[in-house]
Amino acid sequence: MISSFIKLLSLVVLLYITGGQALGQAVVRVDSLPVQGIVLNQGWRWQAGDDPNWAKVDVDDRHWPAIDPTRNITELAQIQQTSIGWLRLHLRVDSALTSQVISMLVDQQVASQIYLNGRLIGQFGRVSANPDLVEAYNPSGADQALWQATHFQLGAEPHQVLAVRFARQQGVPYFKFWTQPIPFLLIKLHQADQRNQYRMDSFGNFDATFLDYFKGGLFLILSLLHLLFYKWYPAQKVNAWFGLYCLLAAWAYLNQPLIYQYVHSVPLRMYGAVGQLVLFFGVHLAFLGAVYIIFDKRIGVLFYTALLVFSVYVVLFTLQVNMPDGLSIFLALVLTDVQSTRLLLLAARKRGPEYWILTMGAIGFIVFLIAYLAVPLLPVNPYTRHILLHVFYNLSTLSSPVGVTLFLAKQFSQTNHSLAEKLLEVEALSAQTLAQEQEKQHLLTTQNETLEQQVSIRTAQLSQSLNELKETQAQLIQKEKLASLGELTAGIAHEIQNPLNFVTNFSEVSTELIEEFKEGPFQQLPVADKEYAGEILGDLEQNLQKITLHGGRASRIVKSMLEHSRSTPGERQATDLNALADEYLRLAYQGQRAKDKAFQCQIVTNFDSTLGKVDVVPTEIGRVLLNLLTNAFYAVNEQRKVAPADYTPTVWVSTLQLSEPGGQRAVEIRIADNGTGMAESVKAKIFQPFFTTKPTGEGTGLGLSLSYDIVTQGHQGSLEVNSKEGRGTEFVIQLPQPEKGDDLQTKSL
Repeated sequence: MISSFIKLLSLVVLLYITGGQALGQAVVRVDSLPVQGIVLNQGWRWQAGDDPNWAKVDVDDRHWPAIDPTRNITELAQIQQTSIGWLRLHLRVDSALTSQVISMLVDQQVASQIYLNGRLIGQFGRVSANPDLVEAYNPSGADQALWQATHFQLGAEPHQVLAVRFARQQGVPYFKFWTQPIPFLLIKLHQADQRNQYRMDSFGNFDATFLDYFKGGLFLILSLLHLLFYKWYPAQKVNAWFGLYCLLAAWAYLNQPLIYQYVHSVPLRMYGAVGQLVLFFGVHLAFLGAVYIIFDKRIGVLFYTALLVFSVYVVLFTLQVNMPDGLSIFLALVLTDVQSTRLLLLAARKRGPEYWILTMGAIGFIVFLIAYLAVPLLPVNPYTRHILLHVFYNLSTLSSPVGVTLFLAKQFSQTNHSLAEKLLEVEALSAQTLAQEQEKQHLLTTQNETLEQQVSIRTAQLSQSLNELKETQAQLIQKEKLASLGELTAGIAHEIQNPLNFVTNFSEVSTELIEEFKEGPFQQLPVADKEYAGEILGDLEQNLQKITLHGGRASRIVKSMLEHSRSTPGERQATDLNALADEYLRLAYQGQRAKDKAFQCQIVTNFDSTLGKVDVVPTEIGRVLLNLLTNAFYAVNEQRKVAPADYTPTVWVSTLQLSEPGGQRAVEIRIADNGTGMAESVKAKIFQPFFTTKPTGEGTGLGLSLSYDIVTQGHQGSLEVNSKEGRGTEFVIQLPQPEKGDDLQTKSL
C-alpha cells in the first residue's frame, strides 16, 4: 500500500512538472494562426524585480498578478512605477504548429528580452538593471510588413512558456497622438509566409503610407511655388501665408510615417507626437490666415484666440494632462475650419463667379464632415467604411490647396488680361494724340499759306497792319507750340508719377522688411551664415537707399515739369516789389539754413524807395526771385568750402526804376553774389530745360528755364546773366511797365 502511495505521489509530481503545472494557471490555447495573426493579450502574469531563473518553464508564477500588456502604458500605473520586471505566458500549442516557422511582431514602449521555454529568441533595446543604461526601443512600423520581426520555431512539447524580461527607460513621457495606441507590450504571432499576404489584403496598411508620401510631396511642391511667388512679388502676401500652410502640411504628412516607420527610439517617437500636434494646429492657423489675406480682412480676434487655445492645448498635452480623444480635432474644427468655410462660402455668394473656385475647399470640408457622421451609419462592413472615410478625408485635404492655387492662378490671369487691355488703350490714345497733332500742323500750314497770300496782295499803305498781322501770327504759333508742349509734358509727367510712386514706396517697404528680417529670422541663422547674410542685406539696403534717392530726384523733376507745363494764366496785380523781394530773400535764406545749419551769409539790399506799385503776377515773380536767390546762396556756400579763411559769403539784391528810350517805364531787379561763378560754356546753356551745374540729386535743371519763361513770355521782360568763373554771378531782370491805359497781357506758360 505504501508503494502504491509512493507511485501515486510520483505521478502527481510528474504531472505537476509537465502538463499538470498548468493546474491553477491561465493557459492560452493556440490551435491555428489566421492570416491576420493573433495578438497575445490574455493569460499574462507579471512580477517586478529581476531574476534570470524566471525565464525557465518550471517557475511557479501562479501568485503573480494578472495583466493585459497590450493596454496603453499610460493606463498601467504599476508598470510606470517599475524600472525592471518580468512577464510570463503559458501556451498550449496545437501539434500542427510545432513544425512551422513563426513570425513574432512586437509593439512596445520599453526595452525587452523575449524567452521561449528558457531560450532567448529576441531582444529589442537595451535591458539593464541599471536604469541609466536602459534604452527603450519599439520595432514596430507604420506598415506592418516593415516591422522588425523575430522568427522562431515552437518546441515539440504542447506546453510552452513565453517569458519577457522588460526594463523601462527613465524620464520618457508617453504621448498618445490621435488614436495611435502606445501599448506597454504587444506581441503578435503570424505564420512567416502570411505577413505579406495580410499586407496586400489590408487597405489601411497597404496604401496609407503611400498616400501620406504623395500628399506630403504635393504640398511641398505647392509651398515652394507660392513662397517663390511671394519672393518675386512681396505685395501679394497671400502667397506667403499659403506657402506656409502648404509647408506645414507637407511636414505633417511626411513626419508621421517617417517617425513611425524609420524611428524606433521610444523617446523620439514620443516627441514626434508633440511635433505632429504642433504641425496640425499650425496647418489650420496658416490656412485661416491665408483666407483672411485673400479677402483683405484683418487677422482678427478669432485667429489669436485659436493660437492661444492651441498653445494651451499643446502645453497640457506635453504635461501629459488627460484630455478627451478628438478634442484637438474639435478645437481646430470650431476655431479655424468653420470660420474659413464661412468666409469661402460668403465670397462665392457676394464676390462673383471666379470666387466659386475657392469653395472647393469648403465643399470638401463639408462633404468630409457629412461623411464622417453618415458613413458609420451605413449598413456595410468595417473594411468598406474605412475605405469610404479614407477617400473622403483625402479629397477634403486636397480640395483646399487645389482650390486656392487655382483661384490665385485665375487672379494672375485676370491681371495679365487687364494689363493687356490697358496697353491697347494707351496705344489707341497715342495714335489719337498723334492724329490730333498732325491735324494741328496741317491747320497751321493752311493758315500760313492763307496769310502769305493776303500779305502778297497788300499795298504799302497796309504795311503797319501787315506787321501787326505777322506779330499776331508769331504769337499764335508760339502759343500753339507751348500749349502742345505743355500738354505733352503734363501727360508724360502724370504717366511717370504713378510708377515712380510705386518704386519709392516699394523701396521703403523693402527696407522695413529687411529690418524686420534682421530682428527676426536673421537672429536664428547659424553664426557661420550670419556674416554672409549680413553682407547681402547690407548691399540690399544700399541699393534701396539709391533707389529712394534717385526716385526722390525724379519726383522733383516731375513736379517741376508739371509746374513748367501749367497753363493757368497769371493775373496782374499792383504789387510792392520791394516787399516781395525782401520776403523771398528771407524765405530763400531760411531754406538754405534748414539744409545747412552752419551756413552764414552777408546780405546787402538796395531797394529803390521811389519805386511805386508795379503791375506783375506776384506768385510768378516770387517764384523767379526764389529760384535766383536759392542759386545765389548755394553758390556762395560752395565757394565757402574752397575759399580762404577771410572769405565772406555775400548776396546783393537791389531794385531800380528805369526810364527807357521813348518814355516807356521799366523796373530792374539785380541779384548778385560772390560765389563760384560760371564759365562761358555754362552761361550759353544756363536757361535750357534740364540743364544744371549741381551734383546728381540736388538739382532738376528746370528752375532757371521756368524763371526765364515767366519773365520773357509771361511779362514780356528780359532776364540776363553776367558771371565770371570764381568771381561771382549777377542776374538782371527788367520788367516793362505799361503806361496808363495800356495793357500788357500775361501769357500762359
